[in-house]
Parts: sequence; structure tokens; C-alpha cells
Amino acid sequence: MDRKGIIAVALSIVTLVAWMYYNNQEMQKVAAARAQAESAAAELVGATAPTPAVPAATAPPATPVPAAEASQAGVPEKLEELPSASVDYTFTNLGGGISRMLLKTHESERGQRMVLNEFSSIPIGAISEAAGEGVNTPFTATINATSGEVIFDRTDARQLQLTKRFLVPQSNALDEDYIVQMEATFTNRGTQALTVPAYFVHTGGTAQVHQSDLPNYTGFKWSDGKLIDVTSFEGGWFSSARPVFAESHPEIAWAGVANQYFTTVLTPIVEGPNVAALVGKRGVAVWAERFEISDTDWKEAGRTTTNANAKHLGVNGALGMPAFTLEPGESLTQKFQIYAGPREYGRLRLMANGEAEIMDLGMFGIISKLLLNSMNWLHGKLGTYALAIIVLTLIIKTLLWPLQNKATNSMKRMQLLQPKMTELRDKYKDDPTRMNTEVMKLYKDYGVNPLSGCLPMLVQIPIFFGFYNMLGKAVELRNSKFLWVNDLSQPDTIWHFPIVGWPLNILPLLMAVTMFWQMAISPKSGDPMQQRIFMFMPLIFIAFCYNFASALALYWTVQNLFSVVQLYATRNQAPPTLQKIAAPPKRK
Repeated sequence: MDRKGIIAVALSIVTLVAWMYYNNQEMQKVAAARAQAESAAAELVGATAPTPAVPAATAPPATPVPAAEASQAGVPEKLEELPSASVDYTFTNLGGGISRMLLKTHESERGQRMVLNEFSSIPIGAISEAAGEGVNTPFTATINATSGEVIFDRTDARQLQLTKRFLVPQSNALDEDYIVQMEATFTNRGTQALTVPAYFVHTGGTAQVHQSDLPNYTGFKWSDGKLIDVTSFEGGWFSSARPVFAESHPEIAWAGVANQYFTTVLTPIVEGPNVAALVGKRGVAVWAERFEISDTDWKEAGRTTTNANAKHLGVNGALGMPAFTLEPGESLTQKFQIYAGPREYGRLRLMANGEAEIMDLGMFGIISKLLLNSMNWLHGKLGTYALAIIVLTLIIKTLLWPLQNKATNSMKRMQLLQPKMTELRDKYKDDPTRMNTEVMKLYKDYGVNPLSGCLPMLVQIPIFFGFYNMLGKAVELRNSKFLWVNDLSQPDTIWHFPIVGWPLNILPLLMAVTMFWQMAISPKSGDPMQQRIFMFMPLIFIAFCYNFASALALYWTVQNLFSVVQLYATRNQAPPTLQKIAAPPKRK
């Protein structure tokens, strides 16, 4: 392996480091915003009266639950089920919202139906003036199963009536399925003007589907922010540990919780220019809190435990809305849209406020979306996702064939140039500067570009990370089978080593074998030490793929095999010639 192989490795590492640096810079910004928001929130919590209107740019204050509400804490819970084409919704009178949702076409584990908001005690659509508090106050409920309508109503000690109307979808159309409409109407039933403090509408909670799911895919996200995953509450390089996350922002279009495959997104519906009455305003604050699920609750839900020491973590979220004032008898209605279902890009992109960004596909998001759409299109033609991934890989490699062939020829020319380079290194071994100058002159004299062999790898880096981000969150892959693989969205574990419990995953090992095979038949140049360093590349890819979705290892294995076929197909071509380039005539 010659110098350009080392350059390729170096450039790959630089790209990875740059990516990590970018994320770290973003985390620094998030940490600074958190500190500022928490400082402002601390001042607001110290306020004694909730009456004054809260400015749109500040987080809603924590307001105590009125005594009349606290006295009703003993009201028993009443659950009402309302089905749609794809979801069985369960509504609760405590909090006046959606307690849980059973997805009819998605499984969690062991053939059981997937349940959203399964472990959270906060109903989706619960409204309170303090995030996470007063979320289980009782409402009276009216159910109309024919029209798919649920109405909750209550009046507090201030004579503020809150009526919530939920409308369950009656169609399974792509742009309607999994979407519940919610209207919250505030009415002043008193005889004096009433200032309603800023309030929170809760998204409910989420948790990992499998214990082995990557924890940084489960968390809370909003329209202008990065995903706050379950590990963010523990602190890190740029932030300290905190029990809750709270920030204020103007014009928040949506907020939601998500795990690796499913999400709940709450979107305020903006209608009309009636800003004076604060009708149809966007959110002004976000809140999230991590909670831990007991091992007993985890197992009772039918979830598998593979590591007895691992924690089961979830996240609750809420969107803060601005304060407003009502005259006696006046009402204000704020509409919301609730999407609760698969984290499916094809559905989310049809929503009008950028809710598809809950996918959180990272800096290579454009590539990930292109790959996801291509994979889904091929699946529609071929019938299986495994075959769709294989064909998509072959298409990409075919498009890159001319570039790879050019790189292979360049490597062969570098190999022919190797004896001359060795002479220069021996001749100027005590003068590295002169040696580098002479080597570069040698490249120029023979028209060899040492970077040309790196181009295929540089092109494949964003494609690899595009696949990495896409395949890890593609709910479409769940329970898709291929040969011995039971689920392409999970590692293809066939066995666990006794005592230590380490999984045996076959596809990542096959991927490493095919990488070694490809490198073994590639044109070689450079000293043996450089070649040994380059042989560590398969180990780096195993680190990325071993406990990841097996679909990623399938993609990289197929592309390795294609490269092997390409190398065998071109190895008998006429060898490249190595001739000096005639120097241009000197100007007189």
C-alpha cells in the first residue's frame, strides 16, 4: 500500500474528526442556550403571582395547581378506547388526553403490537401551567365513536373553562393516518378579565423499543433544536447533569419525542393574522424530562432484557404556549395536530411545518433522504428490503465504476514508480525536506497524481454515513428478514458467548472478511509498515457496524464483493505505461 493509501486513511480520519468537531460545536451552542434559558427560568420560578402575561420570548412560569384541582385528586380514572384504521387510541379522563396508542401494523417484540406512550404517566395533549405538573387533573368526557370525536371539559377555581376536542382520523390515507386533531378552547366564565399564564401542552413520552437500541436515538426534539437524547441529562463535555431540560425560543413550529423507530409530534396550527387575540400562535418554550422504567414494568410490557445491569430510560416532553387575556365570556381556541406513529419519512414529509426533521438524519441528511427514497422505491418493485439494499448498492457501485477503475490504474502506475521512490528515500533519508521535494518532482515528471487513488474512498464516506444515519432509523426495515437475519433493523445476533454474554453477529464479520479480501488483491505499493496500518480499516468498520442495524453490514459487504469482482475483471487489462512527460518549451 503506497503513500496515497495512507493519505486516503488520513483524509477519512480527518473527515470523521471534522464531523465530530461540528457536532461538538453544535453541542457547545446548545449548552450555552441551556444555561441562559435555565437562568431565565430560575428567575421566573421565583415570581409569586401568575397573573401578568408572560412575554413570548420567555419560558412559562411554574404555577401551582389551584386548590380546587388538588381536592379532586381522588377521582378514579376512566379509560375510553376509540379505534382508527391503523391505531387503537385509549383516552383518559385524568389529564384529558391520549393515554396510549396501540399500533395495529407494527410489532414491538415477540409478536406483540407496538404501544406508544406505554411507560409515561403523562397523557398526550395534557395541558398545565407548569411542565410535568398538574397533568392528571380530572375532566368530564364525552365520546362519539361514530364521528371519532372525544371531548374533555373542566372548569377550575378561577372560572376558567378548558374544553379539549380530539378528532381521530377516519381515513388511512398517507397524509391523514396516525394524525389526531386537537382543539383547546379556553373560556372565561367569570365576571372579571382573566389573564391566563403561559401553559404547556405535553407530547407524552417515549422509550427505547429494544434494550439494545442506541440510546442517542431516543429523546426530545423541536423545530429549531437538536435531539436531546436520554444521555444528555447525564451531562458531558459541554454540560452538567440536569434533571430536566428547558429552553425558551420564539416561533417554535413543533415539538416531539422520538425513539429509534417511532415518534409523537405536536404542532400548533397557525390560522389567520389575528395576532392581537393570540389565535394560532406558535410555541415559545420547550421542556423535557428523563424518566427510568423499572425492570418489572419493562418485562411486564413483554420487552426482552439482555443486560441485567442496563437501565431502561424514557423521555417526556412538552411545548410551551404564550399567555393571553380573556374578557368575561370571551373564548380563545388553539388548534394542534398530533402525529403519533412510525418515524416514517414518507409520511412526515407530507406535513406542512417541517415535522420530517424529527428524523434527525444529521449533516448527511440530503444523502440519507435520497438513499431512503431510492430504497423504498426499489422495495416497491422487488418486494424485499434486503434485495432493495443489494440492488441499490450495485447501482451506486456501477455509477462509481469509472472512478474506481481510474483509481486502480493510478495505483498501478504508483506501483511502477515505487522503485524510483525507494531510491529517493534511500538517497535523501537524512534530509526529509529534500526527499519530499524530489518525490513531488518525480510525481510531476511522470504525471502521477498521488491523490487520485483516494477519490473513490472520499466519495464513499458521505454515502457510508448517509446509509449509517438512514438505516439506523428506517422503521421500514423492522422485522424485514434475509437468510438468517430476522430483523434488518437490528444486529443479526445468532448466539451469545457464555458468561460474558457478548453477541455473535455474522454479517459484520463477513463484511470484515470481504474487506481483507479486497485489500489483498488490490495493487500494492509502499513499505510493509504502511500496509499493516491500512489493514486496520476493517476493524474500524466493525466498530461502526457490529451492534448496528444488520442492513448496514449487508450494504458494505455487497459493495466489498462488487469491488472484488471489479478488481478481478480489470486485473488482466494491459498494464499502464510509465513515461516522463515532455517539459514545455521555455519561453524566449
